[in-house]
Amino acid sequence: MGVSIVHPVSGATVTYTVIIRFDTRRNLLTWMESDDRKKLIEKVKPYLVKDDKFLVRSGLDFWFTPESAKAKLPTKWKQFLVTWSAIFPLVLGMSALVDWLIINLSVTVNHPVKVLVLTCLVVLMMVYVVMPRYTKLVHKWLFS
Repeated sequence: MGVSIVHPVSGATVTYTVIIRFDTRRNLLTWMESDDRKKLIEKVKPYLVKDDKFLVRSGLDFWFTPESAKAKLPTKWKQFLVTWSAIFPLVLGMSALVDWLIINLSVTVNHPVKVLVLTCLVVLMMVYVVMPRYTKLVHKWLFS
């Protein structure tokens, strides 16, 4: 689904971290065991300080620099402010969108279903659209 490279934080680490996103765990495992990947790792081995080292994670932990990068992590309060400042406008916007759709499609939806749809849209936007870009935008402040 995509690749991100976390560059070393000046004065804190010299480690580069490559984050590869897959749509399913099965596809991840297929790639990890593939001959193509093994050939690529062999090709870059002379440039690695240590052998091929990887960590498999899922979820929200890659909004910020992964712990495995041994880099300076943003303080919790900064993570809180960045996450909250991203979620607040998304909840407002998606709530208005869901309300508009319900009214214009003349659909009757109970509150739990409305909240289910709303939270699904917010999390989808946070993970795939907002946070990857937003954390790049505020990167200097996060790590200062």
